Amino acid sequence: MSKESTRVPMESMPKILYGTAWKDARTTDLVYTAFKQGFRGVDTAAQRKHYREDLVGLGIQKACEDLRLQRSDIWIQTKFTPIKGQDPEGSIPYDPAANVADQVCSSFTNSLHNLHPGSDIPDIPSLIAKHAVRVKRNTEREEASLQDVYIDSYVLHSPLSTLQATLEAWAVMEALIDAGLVRYIGFSNVYDPEIFSVLFQQARIKPSVLQNRWHASTGHDVSLLSQLSPILSPNTFPAPVDLESPDPKGVIYQPFWTLTGNQRLLQSEPVAVLSAEKGLTPAQVVYAFVAQGMGLPGLSTCVLSGTKDYAHMKEAVQSVELEPWDDEELASLRREVYGE
Repeated sequence: MSKESTRVPMESMPKILYGTAWKDARTTDLVYTAFKQGFRGVDTAAQRKHYREDLVGLGIQKACEDLRLQRSDIWIQTKFTPIKGQDPEGSIPYDPAANVADQVCSSFTNSLHNLHPGSDIPDIPSLIAKHAVRVKRNTEREEASLQDVYIDSYVLHSPLSTLQATLEAWAVMEALIDAGLVRYIGFSNVYDPEIFSVLFQQARIKPSVLQNRWHASTGHDVSLLSQLSPILSPNTFPAPVDLESPDPKGVIYQPFWTLTGNQRLLQSEPVAVLSAEKGLTPAQVVYAFVAQGMGLPGLSTCVLSGTKDYAHMKEAVQSVELEPWDDEELASLRREVYGE
């Protein structure tokens, strides 16, 4: 990837990211093919149990070379995975005996090496310390200039064993933004609205992402979604900095297991009706519903698709590029999911 445009990054998160879990030795080829089929972003994690982050980096590198993409043309999202989510007998990207801050720094450094193969990687702790002198808690944050290597969105794969440890990890993630190494940070696998509210309120830099399993076992996050929208929860979000965009931005919801965990929805009458009317597959109907914020005011979403089928990759990309549906079409699907 060329450094030519690293300081003019993609304006916002794509509407769809390619999910790289469970791809094993095929990861490089599948990531490359996903980009060939129109994806411009990936979701991965520094965790060998389910991901091959190193092979994701090689797939991105191959796609950028073949498609002549710059770093600014793509979105890279990865995660810090706490020890409880790691394979204790596998490769762990940090010393489990180290303190939380050092674990996050080591994991992040490893991610930069994996996702920017061949690039010079800075000393992360030193860079954080250098920028920390100008950052004080409870003061207005200045936008940092991006480093030559960076991650677009960095996600805490799950809360740690205690609130204090979780906030320690989050403080390092905030520092990565301060140092221009990360653009956005977020949480994953937070299903309790009270826990999410506490984490949100305690954060100096508010989360921009929540990635959760979208399934009936969690109520399809019905009790959480209102917290993510600045319209449904207008007093939660800080005032916008951009005067040209006066509305505050909420938290981008990234549901996963969207197809695999929702077979009943895929086979439902509302999906069948919209599929026939619009000439879409049932999977495309569900993806489009998610991509359009499920019809909830102010809810921003990002579809995750991890299909290994090349044709389905292209169909998934097409589903998030459709013209907006009308309120009743979205409501018919929302009733099927939420009973509203």
